[in-house]
Amino acid sequence: MIGILFLVGIVVWLAVAVMLSLRIPRWVGMTKHTVVASLLLFPVILTAPFADELIGQWQFNRLCEREAVVTLSADWEKVKRVKENFLTRTEVNGTLIPIYSNAVHYVDIDTGAVFLSTRTLTTYGGFLRSHLYGLGIASECRPPDLGEKFKQVNIDKLIEQGKSK
Repeated sequence: MIGILFLVGIVVWLAVAVMLSLRIPRWVGMTKHTVVASLLLFPVILTAPFADELIGQWQFNRLCEREAVVTLSADWEKVKRVKENFLTRTEVNGTLIPIYSNAVHYVDIDTGAVFLSTRTLTTYGGFLRSHLYGLGIASECRPPDLGEKFKQVNIDKLIEQGKSK
């Protein structure tokens, strides 16, 4: 049933895109080259509902490459006990779709200094994906070397030692 509704939605949007691309040149008062204008408008109108998703996903991928990172201090080998400090999720400014940044700081209990920090990014997509067909499914990117760094410092053991003392 959902598939049929999705197909009906596509057909309706295709009809609306054709109608709008034919009428907009007349609405703005064009008398010459209306066919060319209609042909140029059609793909723009047809893809308009997905534009935020396409541009937003591009922005999300660029941010992931740049900001989804693990930072490890130079003196990490001296750390004996750790506690996790989950920071408040914040929305990234200047993006077309909502993108959220989540950071976790791993704090050396003995010194109070952050010795390891991670940042992940999450998005629920553009308007259509988040409200209609995405059903709230998020895209998330984590630092590609996160598991490797956790294994390197033996983060589970450090957290356990931080809880036991």
